[in-house]
Amino acid sequence: MNEDSRLPVVRLAPAPVAEPPSVGPDWHDTGGSTGQQPAGRYVQGSLAVDFRHDAYDSFFGPQATGTADLPPADVWARKLIQATLEVCEGNRSPDQLSRWLAPDVRERVARRGVLARRRARRPHQAPLIRALLLCHPADGVCEVSAVVRCSGRVRALALRMSGVDGRWLITAFELG
Repeated sequence: MNEDSRLPVVRLAPAPVAEPPSVGPDWHDTGGSTGQQPAGRYVQGSLAVDFRHDAYDSFFGPQATGTADLPPADVWARKLIQATLEVCEGNRSPDQLSRWLAPDVRERVARRGVLARRRARRPHQAPLIRALLLCHPADGVCEVSAVVRCSGRVRALALRMSGVDGRWLITAFELG
């Protein structure tokens, strides 16, 4: 092999810190000349801002729907309560209700279902709605309180349904 045909050696060097130093009354210049920031301190270049609410376009985003344009609340409350309790007991997949549950409610209900499946206690009877009371505090909003029997116990349930895009969406759910 010829000495001229050898490849040159590649040498790696650390990149210089390009961020400006942190200065201000609530910032701490903790990096010194190394540019490293300890955990829990201000980090230059990161921004802790939630833009989710600004991301919804008033025309193309989710649209509030009035009560007159929604299906009967009592019928939908019974159907949604029954299905949600089945998810809580681990008998139904939470993905089946993602259209009718707000994301945070869906996560909580799904967690209950996972715990029920881990305990491996399957109820022998389907959940039963014993009493249902509806209240409409505002147009397009329905608050529901119910007495239900699930997993062999009688429990209280409260939920809030809001009209979004022509359907009822459960935005709050509490099972006592």
